[in-house]
Amino acid sequence: MRHALVGLVVVSAVVSACGGARSPRPSLVSTAEQSQYQRTGRYDEAVRLCHDFARAYDHVRCDEIGRTVEDRPLLALRIARRPNLPMIYIQAAIHAGEIEGKDAGFVFLRDLLDGKVAPGALDAVSIVFVPVVNPDGHERFGPNHRPNQRGPLEMGFRTNAARLNLNRDFVKADAPETQAVLGLLRTTDLVLFVDLHTTDGAKFEHDISTVVSPYAPRADGLDEAAHALSTHLQQRLTALGHLPLPFYPSFNDENDPASGFSAGEAPPRFGNYYMASRGRLALLVETHSWRTYPERAKSTYHTLQIVLEHAIEHARGWRELSEAVSRADAALAGKPVTLLWKMTTRSRELEFRGYAYEKRTSELTTGTWLVYDEQTPQIWKVPYFEEVEPSVTVTAPGAGYIIDGGFAPLVARVLAHHGITFTAIRGEPRVAVEAYRATKATFGAPYEGRQRATITGAWAAETRTLERGAIFVPIAQPTARLVMHLFEPALPDSLAQWGHFNVVFERKEYMEPYVVEEVARAMLAADPALRAAFDAALAADPELAKSAELRRDFFYRRHPAWDERVELLPVYRTATAP
Repeated sequence: MRHALVGLVVVSAVVSACGGARSPRPSLVSTAEQSQYQRTGRYDEAVRLCHDFARAYDHVRCDEIGRTVEDRPLLALRIARRPNLPMIYIQAAIHAGEIEGKDAGFVFLRDLLDGKVAPGALDAVSIVFVPVVNPDGHERFGPNHRPNQRGPLEMGFRTNAARLNLNRDFVKADAPETQAVLGLLRTTDLVLFVDLHTTDGAKFEHDISTVVSPYAPRADGLDEAAHALSTHLQQRLTALGHLPLPFYPSFNDENDPASGFSAGEAPPRFGNYYMASRGRLALLVETHSWRTYPERAKSTYHTLQIVLEHAIEHARGWRELSEAVSRADAALAGKPVTLLWKMTTRSRELEFRGYAYEKRTSELTTGTWLVYDEQTPQIWKVPYFEEVEPSVTVTAPGAGYIIDGGFAPLVARVLAHHGITFTAIRGEPRVAVEAYRATKATFGAPYEGRQRATITGAWAAETRTLERGAIFVPIAQPTARLVMHLFEPALPDSLAQWGHFNVVFERKEYMEPYVVEEVARAMLAADPALRAAFDAALAADPELAKSAELRRDFFYRRHPAWDERVELLPVYRTATAP
């Protein structure tokens, strides 16, 4: 573990010139290199390296793209030898304990700029590298944050200072760090998004997984390009001596290796799937946490090397495909679009390189305890589920979505972070729309700073008088898939499910029980059919039959005093632009 890292070029006492007035260039050697990958540097080192790269090389800039919760600068290293090149975006340390992306990234970029790796790549692409997406988490520094990870000796923490997992924040965009990254992404000609991580999980021989998105089939060809890149990565990593996987190696049953693994596609709260929803290729790199830190840095370096070598030939095609996907997404109006997928029950047998293990019953917890023998490699023959089928398919609205006036400012802030186009609606027009009224809403435990809502209901035709300040979000824009993810309540990363509209499930006006008793009798006297409906409801619903409160509610909901906006989402689908 203390020997020099094979495959990485370690430069000591760098004093080489970089042309003219730039000589001598600053040292670009990190704590990781100096310690033979036993340690990682603090955030001030990443800041110094970013600025020193800009001083050492032409066509390199170090830009501040935002500030963190604790007001640290969030920096991006930009490399562009020529204008208008396709851009590859690389980010590391969004989970700041998973830190090899930062250290291997700086070494790789130094070698790339010095012409020691992937020669010609910088004539084909530009690069943006954010070495630490989560600086505040990085500086919550200590030896015990990743007990299921071998090295470095100290590292940062998973969340930011507000305890948000930034890799669950790409849609709701609550954190300033996420907002800064989104701001960078929406203003660049990105063709590939690369996110550098470390796994959690079991012990086995495989050292890295490379998950390319999108995974599920699409009509625009982006899935085919993702599959081609995935295949190339697997082949080249194998040729370089690695044991790669094309899926995240998490057991279907976390305590049973025999349960096997699944591929698939997650919702866009995760960075790589967020980019797929925007019509761009994305690569999630997960080195295996039980490999040593030098090994993990090496496999990260090699992955970046493969990507940049491959980009020499393919970056222009990726850009052409991205532009075509954007045009296709802007023309989705009125078409069915599958936005959520699930695994089928079909699997194939996978030969997986694990270790011998046994299941023991713990005398401490009484649960099952897996004990791995890392001295005894073993081929596990396990099921692998790789086939997906549609789970939620949405027909895109003919024109777009309307957000009613009282909620428009909140939604507009989210749309602005994503670069989604919207326009103000003047006055208070009366419009024919589809409205979504919830019939049931359940609320989960706090998750990522929000109380999520699971909503049952349906879209139905209504005529609404819009509130002053409403906005219109057209579907005819390149971010159409993301727009639908935000506004379709059936989708897990919709603003409705993230709890942005939970207030609509609260009653704000009330009728005292004695008043209900009075008006109920008057309603029954005025409408004989209401008695039949009430009796039928009592017969059909035992909970209603035994609850005085629910019985009173039956009549209150049918009285003119009832607030018809309770359980009405403030998002409407429209077939015509208002």
